[in-house]
Amino acid sequence: MIERVTNPSVKFMVNKDNFNKLMTILSFQEENIVTEEWKEKVSKLKKMLLMYPIPKKDENGDIAIIDVAFYPKEASELIVLLISAFEVLEADRDYTELMKRK
Repeated sequence: MIERVTNPSVKFMVNKDNFNKLMTILSFQEENIVTEEWKEKVSKLKKMLLMYPIPKKDENGDIAIIDVAFYPKEASELIVLLISAFEVLEADRDYTELMKRK
């Protein structure tokens, strides 16, 4: 039987500064998140971000862009972790009122 291998379908590119910000947010979450389940998810995502992304170098040979790919489940976990890191931000309105589907 042939084993089918799928590639991650959620792809994005970030510059070096934004990659460092992303890792900083995940490190913060790893230290401050309440549940063990989510601590493990953060640790896994951090390891993946240090192992699998493809760095692109500029003309000076310095890393400028990082090409990142995730499977949908990993991407959704990353989004939840990023949104929950912004507890200091208050929503300025109830955007659910503007949703087309209610």
